Amino acid sequence: MENRELRSEILKLKKEKNAVILSHNYQRDEVQDIADFVGDSLELSRNAAAMECDVIVFCGVHFMAESASILSPQKMVLLPELDATCPMAEMIEVSEPRRVWKTFPGYEEQPTFVFPHEFTLRDIKAQYPGVPVVAYVNTTAAVKAESDICCTSANVVKVVESLPDERVICIPDRNLSLWAARNTKKQIIAWDGFCHVHDRIRKADVMKAREAHPNAVLMAHPECRLEVLDLADHVTSTSGMLRFAHSSDAREFIVGTELGLMHRLRKENPGKVFHPLRKDMICPNMKKTTLSSVYQALKEMRNVIKVPEEIRIPAGRTLDRMLEIQ
Repeated sequence: MENRELRSEILKLKKEKNAVILSHNYQRDEVQDIADFVGDSLELSRNAAAMECDVIVFCGVHFMAESASILSPQKMVLLPELDATCPMAEMIEVSEPRRVWKTFPGYEEQPTFVFPHEFTLRDIKAQYPGVPVVAYVNTTAAVKAESDICCTSANVVKVVESLPDERVICIPDRNLSLWAARNTKKQIIAWDGFCHVHDRIRKADVMKAREAHPNAVLMAHPECRLEVLDLADHVTSTSGMLRFAHSSDAREFIVGTELGLMHRLRKENPGKVFHPLRKDMICPNMKKTTLSSVYQALKEMRNVIKVPEEIRIPAGRTLDRMLEIQ
């Protein structure tokens, strides 16, 4: 079927199934356009939890659908592409590491400690007994359940500061941990994970973009390296970028995050110009979802994501603790 026909069929099925379609900001343009809500992962899950619906179609990656299941256990959550996973979320395991991830050199600063990936979350907790674990929302439900509190890229510093402890374990993004360490006096014990889309950016890329667009304001995601964040005009999450671009008097922006956000930035700010920091900032897993896979998921009610209660309940507590300090 062509996209126009697929859109029509999806809308029919959505009504029949009493479903809501969620799309992350990094999804394909046409997937964003068919969604009821477009946003970041936690924002979308919270919206779905508040809605009267029976089915949630989450156009994103696996941990996002898990978050929706955690917050909406009574609803059926569908992930259109079952193999759409987040490599960074898979860089940390509770007890059995599945693979070893290599560390890329080039950091001018490091957190207090960095762990290789033959370690597990329980290994760190055993080595630092009593030290609270702050889990980025970009983690699996099982990792959340083993942690003390969650954070987002927007509130990581606030979450760390909310804890009474002087030492905090932050997982799994080393760059987000570096950013938190820069903005708190607490000792950050950081896992050595990363987002391959944001981590690939270097200082030279920033200088090249600034030279090409000298009048543009640079927005960068805190999953980027510190050498990039130090040169940015505004460091913020994807939702923060959308708010900043809308409220700013600037007319031109360089966008330091996955290219999927460009669609919404341009759509919501027709009088402004947006340039990618690098043209290859694409997450292949985020682009796996298509209109066809959304249609098939709804038609066949396939790829159900259901977090078991023994994981959902403690994982939900970590999210609740974060929301209590918002």
